[in-house]
Amino acid sequence: MRILLGLICICIMTVAFSGCDDETQVEDQSAAPAAEQAIPQQEADSAVPVAELVPVQPTGAEPVSVQPEEPAPIPMAPDAVVVTVNGTPITNAVILEEVNKRVEVMKQRMPAGQEMPEAQKQQVRMSVEDMLVQKMVLEQELNKRSITISDEKVMEEIVKIAETNGQSLDQVKAEIAQYGMTFDDLKSQVRPQVEMMALAEACQKDPQMQAEAKKFYDENPSYFQVPEQVQASHILLGKRGVTPEEKPEYLEKIKDVEAKLKAGENFEDLAKAYSTCPSSEKGGDLGFFGKGLMDPAFEKAAFELEVGQTSGIVESSFGYHIIKVTDKQEAGTTPFEEAQEKITSYLLQKQMRENATIEYSEAEQAMRQKAQQQQQMQQQMMQQIQAQMAQQQAQQASQDTATESAAQPAEE
Repeated sequence: MRILLGLICICIMTVAFSGCDDETQVEDQSAAPAAEQAIPQQEADSAVPVAELVPVQPTGAEPVSVQPEEPAPIPMAPDAVVVTVNGTPITNAVILEEVNKRVEVMKQRMPAGQEMPEAQKQQVRMSVEDMLVQKMVLEQELNKRSITISDEKVMEEIVKIAETNGQSLDQVKAEIAQYGMTFDDLKSQVRPQVEMMALAEACQKDPQMQAEAKKFYDENPSYFQVPEQVQASHILLGKRGVTPEEKPEYLEKIKDVEAKLKAGENFEDLAKAYSTCPSSEKGGDLGFFGKGLMDPAFEKAAFELEVGQTSGIVESSFGYHIIKVTDKQEAGTTPFEEAQEKITSYLLQKQMRENATIEYSEAEQAMRQKAQQQQQMQQQMMQQIQAQMAQQQAQQASQDTATESAAQPAEE
């Protein structure tokens, strides 16, 4: 779903906007060059479970107690103050508005008729509260430094991300609409990233911040390792979810394109004219990518080519490709100068959280503690079941080995 996976991730999980995979990339994979993953996730970021799991009791395992569903909490008045950030209040109405949006998005991904457990709604609420607190801390820091971000700046970032993923704004709008999001929702999710970038840029020249960033870089070399990458262009005849019935037609078309290439026609021109991938607008260029991001068949062919080489017809889950490798980068380490902005951003967010005074109402603090305890109990329950299943598998394997050993002399 290209950019959509990242947009829904923003809406459900965190303040930070996450770019997503291109047309040929495998869904739900987040592998990226180490330089892009160099900075640890914020401690406040928490993934919301898509559905509460009620595990099946393994045969022969010890009973596992499943906690009964918690009753819904007593409703809080809309104007009630839930949390204050350095003295500035966040009301229940503001939290509920965002919670309801996320719950509706999540319900669209659940089977018809299935209700969301109350415990899961509480996890969503906690995630929303964490996000709103982070946003307010950021806004207060921006005001302190007289940094303002215009709507035009936010739009520039959205356009940039869309173009990177080979999508138009209309395509982005159509996809997020399927999940109940409006373009204004998207802009409100992207804005904090743009604001954080501006704040990091303003602080990056400060000598003390430079020293702290360099210290972090020197003490965490593993964060900045970059895997082997290739830069490739392709001509695709096909689409996501192509059916076996559609493939013969696409195969014939790409054979015609291959013939034109062999006759000396320009690869980029043919990509613009015939490729069904959004990258066709850039002559088929997909940029640099590492292993684990693309369709396996596409990736294998791309990494086997030398720079300047063009493949034959490659079949993937998307259809048929002709691939041209334009550059390669060996595994290495991201230079400090390239990583400095991301490090500065991380350190700033950490400092702002540590220096902020965040106070929850008594009722909300009790709810959060109970929700956290329930989450820990669920995790422990799942770990217990996984350990029991692993033990069963080991016992079964041992029994199978013993049976084979006992039967071997008879067979001889």
